[in-house]
Amino acid sequence: MMTHIPRSRKDTEDAGMEEATIVSFDIPREHASQRTIVQRFLYGRIDVKNVNGSEKEYRYPGLLDEGGFRLGQSVYLLPPNLASRLVVKLRELGVKHHYWSVMMHR
Repeated sequence: MMTHIPRSRKDTEDAGMEEATIVSFDIPREHASQRTIVQRFLYGRIDVKNVNGSEKEYRYPGLLDEGGFRLGQSVYLLPPNLASRLVVKLRELGVKHHYWSVMMHR
């Protein structure tokens, strides 16, 4: 049995496949501030403020709220547009990283 290799975007869509990017990075233990910045970028954060005597939560979403997911420690599978945003952030911070374009079934 031969496997059909998609040659165009239409072939890819017809085969039920889509493009994705795997991004991995390594932040040394001693660079805690970089780790915090990347974690907040990926997962967002929640700030709790005291407003008129009661606590109010403010949620700031992260990149993963827009799509993609964690494959393992510091390894993520993301749509290409989100992966490029993560790669730009890692470059800005000087974090060692790698990325691969892959095809995946929907």
